[in-house]
Amino acid sequence: MTEGETQAALAGIALDLVALADRLQRIHDELPTARNRDAMLEHRVPRDLATEVCGVIEAVLVDEVRPAIEYLEAASRITAEELRERFERDRGGSR
Repeated sequence: MTEGETQAALAGIALDLVALADRLQRIHDELPTARNRDAMLEHRVPRDLATEVCGVIEAVLVDEVRPAIEYLEAASRITAEELRERFERDRGGSR
């Protein structure tokens, strides 16, 4: 696989992850919000299933999926020239 093909594949995967993130967000948005949600989040009462699933979806989106999209999109666009410039800039600052 060439570098260009690899970058195109990464861009495609990023798009797939965007679609996945959208699906997760729709599921999240369609779940009911409990009246005592704050008490659940403060561990004063047990969580219900919807609150637990919402929390898991939020964590996956914030901690995993959205950062992965950003990393893959950046890797799909980076050029050799940008890498050389970054190297020179970083190397100049570490002397």
